[in-house]
Amino acid sequence: MKSHFIRLKHRMEEVSMVEPNDFGFAFANNLYRNINRFFKKAPFIIVIPASVFIAFFLYLLFGFLAIRLVSILQNGF
Repeated sequence: MKSHFIRLKHRMEEVSMVEPNDFGFAFANNLYRNINRFFKKAPFIIVIPASVFIAFFLYLLFGFLAIRLVSILQNGF
């Protein structure tokens, strides 16, 4: 029983050892960390207004076609 626990503990330590993301560029790493930090704390502050803005922009751009496309997709799924 103890050997199973030790093996399980060892496997859990292996799983929890994740290397940090590295893009190869210091600028990209810092940008990713700053953006990711914000999205972990409060993702909906940007996601919901951005999606509303994109939907409104698509409506202005394509007009009635956007509504038809959404209706077709809703009926298809």
